[in-house]
Amino acid sequence: MADNKDITVLIVDDNDMTRETLRVILRHDGYDVVGETLDGDSAVDMATRLKPDVILMDVVMPKVSGIEALKSIRMVMRDVFVLMVTANKDQDTVAEAVKSGISGYIIKPFNAKKVLDTIQGVAVKVRAARTAKITESGAGPAP
Repeated sequence: MADNKDITVLIVDDNDMTRETLRVILRHDGYDVVGETLDGDSAVDMATRLKPDVILMDVVMPKVSGIEALKSIRMVMRDVFVLMVTANKDQDTVAEAVKSGISGYIIKPFNAKKVLDTIQGVAVKVRAARTAKITESGAGPAP
């Protein structure tokens, strides 16, 4: 198992089996799954409250779509990395997601390797952003 416990993840999908599958894959690889929810409306609330490093979110969900939730999350959390996990391959939807600031796209059905490869690429960016913030603030490691 990899050492990824420093990366916090929120899973948002209206399908219980998809959420469970993602949770098992991520936890098996050492990621810290800090929350799960089934619609875009509660995703905005949970993201704001939990401040995860990464959000894995479906596009098509009840109440508020993943794209609309992403736009709301982006207004309050610019630094979070959002991966859309969806069966929707429609070019307009993909373009809208990219325009709204996604960090990646995982097409369903997915396998563990695809999920882990995608999130690992984002984890590298999360860690680099943390290092940049520490450097900018001048709060480097103690001598």
